[in-house]
Amino acid sequence: MSGAAQVIRIDTHTDYLRCGQVYRSTFDSRYAVTSLLSDEAGPEDLQSLVRGYWGIEIKQHYRRDYTQREDHCRVRHPTSARNLSIMRSLAIFLYERQRNKRGGEKSLPDWISKNHRNPNPLLGKLT
Repeated sequence: MSGAAQVIRIDTHTDYLRCGQVYRSTFDSRYAVTSLLSDEAGPEDLQSLVRGYWGIEIKQHYRRDYTQREDHCRVRHPTSARNLSIMRSLAIFLYERQRNKRGGEKSLPDWISKNHRNPNPLLGKLT
């Protein structure tokens, strides 16, 4: 590999939560290649770089991709796709606002499901 200075293995353990309970755990190994030499970036530096890269994916994109299935959306018209994205962002915003309140849902899928079954209380807050 041209330009490769280090190859690293990253072992991960992921717990998937629903309602505050672990319902599935996975163990995985991933590999990365970097052009940084070992004296330029040690193990801690490489770990920080990897965590920073995945931080965005875990926080925002995971919600959109996994919970709201944004990648599976077949809408291709730019205006419609933009409007759906705004609605997804609004749903995340409204969920975050209620999450720490008494009686608030603790997971986005549970909150979405609750509002699909009975949207009237949410609509009342918006009007």
